[in-house]
Amino acid sequence: MTRGAAAHFSLKRTEFDPYYTLLLGVIQNQGLLVADVDRSEDRALMKALPRSGMGPGVELELRRRTRGVDVHVLVAPHEDFPAQKGRFLMHSRHFAFLHKDAASARTLSEIMPALRRTETQRPLDPHFAATPSHIPNWIFFNIRGGGAMTWFLGTAIGTIGAAYLLFWAPDGPYRYNGYLIGAFLLVLAPWWSGMWARSATRGFVAAFVTVVIPVTLYVIAALGWGLTGLRRDPGVYTIDTFLASLTGSAGMVVPLLLGILAAGVGAIAGIIGGRIFPNRMKHPQSSELI
Repeated sequence: MTRGAAAHFSLKRTEFDPYYTLLLGVIQNQGLLVADVDRSEDRALMKALPRSGMGPGVELELRRRTRGVDVHVLVAPHEDFPAQKGRFLMHSRHFAFLHKDAASARTLSEIMPALRRTETQRPLDPHFAATPSHIPNWIFFNIRGGGAMTWFLGTAIGTIGAAYLLFWAPDGPYRYNGYLIGAFLLVLAPWWSGMWARSATRGFVAAFVTVVIPVTLYVIAALGWGLTGLRRDPGVYTIDTFLASLTGSAGMVVPLLLGILAAGVGAIAGIIGGRIFPNRMKHPQSSELI
């Protein structure tokens, strides 16, 4: 059974990358040398051994969480650590079964205050300082992360906007301008949805859905198959032009055609949106940081 001492704690509102840099500084100040690192986007394992070749070594595990980081610390005599690259005591969960070791416990108590430093916490707007932690971040327009919620919300708003344009917008001179209506339907609405999708693939899907759903309802009403209350006079020139060429049930191809046209716009908007609001920042490899 491994000798040593271990601890675990969480830091809320703490960024993964700045805190990883802090760990490197703590290791160096403790007279340790980083011997091995296994790092991925959301997790980092670090093994550090004493420069003098005597005394305890340290293993640190850092995990990214939605609102902060989790930190596991394992201190043990340096001779107990695996010499092979890529092997860590934590892989075998040795920190769960430890014999007490006075030197390891002393080293752990020395480094813990430095590891709990809070300089890497995200600055909080005082207006949101008392925000309940159980409320999702996207409610407060925190658009970092995977982006699924902003993808959904952008698509929903774009679809509702396109439907409003086709069915409920008040009468006015613009409704007789076929080019303007076409630009709103095939450029502006899919651009909005694609921008918040924040990638080319998601933008393609978002723009396709944004146009296909309201246009399908329009075509059903125009063909007299139902939803007659949605039919307006004058109609939408962009859609009616296609319906004049594709009569009968063939008219159901029109939403697909317009959806594909709009999807190209959405894909371009998604690329631009991904540059402005990236889904996840690229992290340098461990070898670059060491």
